[in-house]
Formats: sequence, C-alpha cells, structure tokens
Amino acid sequence: MRDSLQPTEAVPRQVIGRNLVAVTEARHWSGGRRSGDAESLLHFWLHFQGVPVLMAHGSGELLRLQFAEPYAAYDMGEFGETRVGPAQRPDLLALLPGHRLLNAASIHGGRTQPAGLLLRFDHCNLVVASLGDEWLLRLADYE
Repeated sequence: MRDSLQPTEAVPRQVIGRNLVAVTEARHWSGGRRSGDAESLLHFWLHFQGVPVLMAHGSGELLRLQFAEPYAAYDMGEFGETRVGPAQRPDLLALLPGHRLLNAASIHGGRTQPAGLLLRFDHCNLVVASLGDEWLLRLADYE
C-alpha cells in the first residue's frame, strides 16, 4: 500500500461507486469535552469497500488526500488530547457509512490545488473543505 500524498482530484476516481463502510475521526478534546463538529475535527479517514483507507488532511486552504491508516489517540498534556474513533451522530460524517459514493468534484478557491470536495452519495451531498486551517462541513442541495 502506498502512503504518499495523492493529487486530490485523482483519488476520488478510485472510490467512486464504492460503498463507504466506516468513517474514523481524530478530534481534539480538552477537559473531557470537545468543541462542535467542524471545530474539533483534526483529520478523518474514509473506509471504502475494496480499497485502502483514504485520509483527509486540511492545511490552510488545501485539502490533501492520502491512503493511510488511522493513527492512535494521543495525549497533549495541558493542551488536551486527540481522540481517534468512529464518527458519531450528530456529526455530519456519521451520516455517510452504509452509503455509496456516486460522484465527487473538486472545489477550487482560486488556486490550482483543491481546497475541498463535493461528495455526492446516494442519500446526500456533502461539502468538505479546508479554509484557513479550519474544516468546513456542510450538507449541499446540489443536484
């Protein structure tokens, strides 16, 4: 399995038409609590049937995708901890397991490298983008 960064536009073609069986998230927790959905999200992994796990990493206004297994949870001392585990409701990524990815389109913010993706599943459309080192997660009405 390759673990190198892949161009964002090339990777979704490998998962189009596949069922998403799970989503793993890394989230920041402090004092036993976490902030909201997008605010606490650090990284996430999409587990599609029949292909390696696809990791999403946001950096500034650049979305990077790579095939990589989830890392382990870790303690950050006085700054809290990073917990890694399955996506859970009511977070948006928890809506995706058990559904088929029908299509994906890159979102460009005036740069050659994509800032995000529009993921079209059989039951919903989700926008995932990295903007200013923060995640943007939104259900989309795009048809």
